[in-house]
Amino acid sequence: MNLSDQSEGQCELECNLRLLRELPVFAGLAPELLRVMAYLCEREVFAQGQSILTENEPAEGPVILIRGTAGLEQGSRRIATVSEGMYAGGLALLGRFRWLYTLRAETEVECLFLPRRKLLPQFFAQPEALVSVAQELIGGVIQWDQQRLERSGEVQGQGPGVL
Repeated sequence: MNLSDQSEGQCELECNLRLLRELPVFAGLAPELLRVMAYLCEREVFAQGQSILTENEPAEGPVILIRGTAGLEQGSRRIATVSEGMYAGGLALLGRFRWLYTLRAETEVECLFLPRRKLLPQFFAQPEALVSVAQELIGGVIQWDQQRLERSGEVQGQGPGVL
């Protein structure tokens, strides 16, 4: 490895760390754990129109958009827009399920994946961190449900859907 490769890797690690620090879901985590998480994350670039997450595929972990814009779709219905600094699929850190939606790149998109298989052992080693993240994710689901109930006069018996 030459010096330029080393500094590029260090820059990517610092960028990943900054992205993780800026997400409220990770606000309660120790700096050492955030640094390990930043190291274990995986980056990928998607072309416009390409699926980042695909409905009914196994959810392997959340994704943070570093650059670009993506649309959240369920079937043929557009649900939301995800842009730089936002994330989708947070609950995938905690358990196994299939994606309820597709996340499709609307522009070229660079993403940071947080693979559950790599991160969950780190959380098990620090149970207080796991509790902190779980509480934040649950709070997000409750907030989403509350907003949905306030917008809709009639509840149709559907669960929280997207986080």
